[in-house]
Amino acid sequence: MIKKEPTAFTDRSPNPKVTQATLAPRIIFEDPHLIVLSKPPGLLSQGEHTGDQNLVDWLRNYLGRPYVGLIHRLDRNTSGIMIVAKRSKSATRLTQALQEGKIDRTYLAWVVGSLAHPVRWEHRLEKDSKTNRVRVVRSGGKPSALLATPVQPGRWLQKSLTLVEFKLETGRSHQIRVQAAQEGFPLLGDTKYGMPAQKVEFSRVALHSHQLEFPHPMSGEILKFQDPLPEDLKAPQL
Repeated sequence: MIKKEPTAFTDRSPNPKVTQATLAPRIIFEDPHLIVLSKPPGLLSQGEHTGDQNLVDWLRNYLGRPYVGLIHRLDRNTSGIMIVAKRSKSATRLTQALQEGKIDRTYLAWVVGSLAHPVRWEHRLEKDSKTNRVRVVRSGGKPSALLATPVQPGRWLQKSLTLVEFKLETGRSHQIRVQAAQEGFPLLGDTKYGMPAQKVEFSRVALHSHQLEFPHPMSGEILKFQDPLPEDLKAPQL
């Protein structure tokens, strides 16, 4: 039985565009073993030192029990689709599928610049856990690869943009943001990895988890779900 969603979080976000209602995730699919949901920007995937509201706590409240099998995470200001296991057996199988590359993840992002043709980017990435920053290195690090396909052009504050579909071949921390910036196409709003801070800044990193395709942990059936772009990322003239 699908439970009624609890009251939305109390808003603690410093971003005035993030309201109490927008911090509640939207459930796309649910069965006894898993939940597919859309995480709004501004909501942490799991708790951290700030004590801010997070998806895991929301799900504990929604499910009425402490266990939540978080299979993967999205950065706080990244929106979009995620899978969460409701039971430990499902979590183990979904995690294994992720490690074996059986969960296909596709993202949409606005990048600064005009990307004309599909490309495949390969880099070696190294993360500094103390600063939570990732950099491209010539040796060491972890091999990282993705496919980038242009979808449509756009503009923001006189900047030429491209809406790009990113298909991950590996799942590294901040992978899309770092690789895109390295190739000269920083994500709109990403002051951390490539877009210089401005007096008027885009409200967040313009990155959205758009599609997931994966085998059901119990039946093996291939499931495919999409989450359309949220309102703040829809228009070519942002």
